[in-house]
Amino acid sequence: MRLLLVALVALATVIPAAADAQNSVYAVHGIGFLGRPIGTRSRATGGGLAAFDPRAALNPAAAAGFRSVSVTGSIGTTMRSYTALGASASGLNETRVPFGQLAGWVRGTPVSFSITYYPYAERSYNLVTTDTISIRGGDSVEVSDQISSDGAVANVGGALAFRISSRLNVGAALHIITGSAAAAALRTFTSDDYMLAAERIKLGFNGLGFSVGAVAALHPRLILAAAFRSDTRLETIADSVSVSRIQLPVTASAGIRLIPHRAVHWATTVVYQWWSDAVSDLAALGAATAFDTWEVSSGFEIGGAAVGSPIPVRLGFRYAQLPFSPTDDQPREIDVSLGSGVDFASDRAAIEFSVERIFREGAGADERAWYLTLSVTLRP
Repeated sequence: MRLLLVALVALATVIPAAADAQNSVYAVHGIGFLGRPIGTRSRATGGGLAAFDPRAALNPAAAAGFRSVSVTGSIGTTMRSYTALGASASGLNETRVPFGQLAGWVRGTPVSFSITYYPYAERSYNLVTTDTISIRGGDSVEVSDQISSDGAVANVGGALAFRISSRLNVGAALHIITGSAAAAALRTFTSDDYMLAAERIKLGFNGLGFSVGAVAALHPRLILAAAFRSDTRLETIADSVSVSRIQLPVTASAGIRLIPHRAVHWATTVVYQWWSDAVSDLAALGAATAFDTWEVSSGFEIGGAAVGSPIPVRLGFRYAQLPFSPTDDQPREIDVSLGSGVDFASDRAAIEFSVERIFREGAGADERAWYLTLSVTLRP
């Protein structure tokens, strides 16, 4: 186990010379590549609707928008290419479940509920480096080191929302942070005089979070939203032994939604996370540093069943900073997105999709990706 843990910590401090990562190349650093607590509709607007969307987990007060029971499942596929320190790769694909939800309204009361799942952080990568080392009193031997991880830190949240009045909704949520990853470190030698060295362990993750939020309609055409979330340290357990505890961030978010016409909705959501609180914990592991992050998302939803248009058009833009880096250069991301959806079966089912073009750069790497999401909602 010691060989594996040392190797994982070492790899968290540099971008590898060669990588066949299932997820983003930035998944190597910190606790992994962060997921997004939103569904397909919000993704199609770049995340602009996230503070108001009932089918999201950013603001627990948004769940007050449910007036019947619904179940939503989604699937997301990434197609990526990247360059890092002179190495490059393309044709990298990954398919995951980015969001799931069971939600509804407690009939006869002002209470709605939402149970959600999304990946808090992806921990999937497969890294290969080559080197020449000296052993046995100075003999030089070529080696190939492979470090891999397959899994994720997951967030399972339960929210209750209350309709205080026709203009004000409030909510609160408990977040259980869990998940696992299968990690391995392999060293192979070009010389037949040496055997393969391998370490494999199963990592488990534990943590908790709590969030509160509100959605207020100052005017039928002007709606504001705000939410606050605080998380504990993320504990990593290997073979029943706690190996690290990393402070997770406090998150503050706010949104504005304008409805200049009943068929046109424009929304912007801003999110700030205090990831710098994890710097000392990461430094104790000799790992990458962490930065506080801004995320600004804005998008439009035009049309929809509520105004007699069966197929809405959704467009969005997002700028986000990434929290983890092996250097003083903080990575960043720009997304442009579009999508739509359609209700059928007498409004008892819906299919939605989103398409995102993503550009990431910083910390010695440059990444391009397409992200496609498809979700199905059933209202029994």
